[in-house]
Amino acid sequence: MKGLDCLAEAAQGVEELKIDLKKEDIKLKEASEITDKLLKELEVENKKAKEKGDEVAIVAENCINQKNQIMEEKEAADRDLAIALPYLKKAEAAVDSIKPGDIKELGGMNNAVDTTRLIMDTIHILFQRSLDPVKPRSLTMLKTEIPFINDSFDNHTKMTLKSSVFLKDLLDFSNNDKDNINEETIELLEPYITLCTPDGREVFTGPVAKKSSAALEGMCVWAAAMSDYHKQSKIVKPKLRLLEIKMAELKEAETNLAAAENELREVTELKERLRKKFDAQMAEKKALEEKANKTRRKMDQANRLINSLQDNKDRWIASANEFKSLKMRLVGDVAKACAFVSYCGPFNTEFRSKLLEEYFHNDIMTKEIPVSDGLQLTQFLVDAATIGEWNLEGLPSDDLSIQNGIMVTRSSRYPLMIDPQSQAYSWIK
Repeated sequence: MKGLDCLAEAAQGVEELKIDLKKEDIKLKEASEITDKLLKELEVENKKAKEKGDEVAIVAENCINQKNQIMEEKEAADRDLAIALPYLKKAEAAVDSIKPGDIKELGGMNNAVDTTRLIMDTIHILFQRSLDPVKPRSLTMLKTEIPFINDSFDNHTKMTLKSSVFLKDLLDFSNNDKDNINEETIELLEPYITLCTPDGREVFTGPVAKKSSAALEGMCVWAAAMSDYHKQSKIVKPKLRLLEIKMAELKEAETNLAAAENELREVTELKERLRKKFDAQMAEKKALEEKANKTRRKMDQANRLINSLQDNKDRWIASANEFKSLKMRLVGDVAKACAFVSYCGPFNTEFRSKLLEEYFHNDIMTKEIPVSDGLQLTQFLVDAATIGEWNLEGLPSDDLSIQNGIMVTRSSRYPLMIDPQSQAYSWIK
């Protein structure tokens, strides 16, 4: 390289200058080496302290902002949940109002009125049990005929009333199964709950049901309350799930902040110790500097020139050698990466590492193909910017997840992902 030739010529000139300065350099060498070493260490620690301080400030600000945002979202979720809870309490109160004797009386009816049939169908829908095929039929409620559909009382729901655990089933549903209500169930309930007479009077209400039976009033109120609870809770649940995730993120951020503050404290303490040593050494050196200022200036100029040239020379030589070595090892590295993508997908981290570092690596070495020792496949197959983008999209930042992301994006066939924690599902979306 032409640059290396120029450096060699410059180095020769510097060596000639160093011969002239050698005698004066001996006088200051010992003190200068100690002082320069301390100065370099102090500069490094000052830089570390500044960078760490800036980093801690950013982490602290982000942590505080994140915490404030999460608290606001938690308050909003609590407000939404508070709206849903009265419906649940209303349903529980409705169940408590039903007496076993009233249920027994309803179950013993040979010819139930349409109010009973209508309300019991809603109970059966919430329990997600079988109903008769849909066909039109008129109901008589509030002394008015209302076009509707045929009920399932005789063939299905009448048996529910004869169950000895019917009241317990209602209470258990309110306590344990209320969050399993789905949109399809609500759609099926809607025509019953919103049913009106031709002149606009609502028929699915507690007072209307009470005219037939006190138990029917409780079941009517219970079914309507379950529907209202679901409509409100479906707003709250996603917020609560997101809140759990963000609370975990906040905990991690606080842990990172504490670790960063500890590192800053250690760096600051080390910097202060070096500062004291440096000040003491500078006082000792000052006496020599007053006597040899002229020589020092020459020596400093020569050292700066040498260091500058040597730094460039070492860097260029290292770059040339590294590039040459990289070209020689490229075939083996690519072969190893291809084997990883082709064969390592089904295995865990330990077995992937065993395949890569023992089987694949040894096989390549046996074939006398140059290959890098300790090849970092995640860095070889994907750049840091892409990994950062994947992390923002939801892919975890651990090495195994990055490897899986590489296989998904680099494979020629569709991947099969076993995903018990839904991490891949979130990332793919």
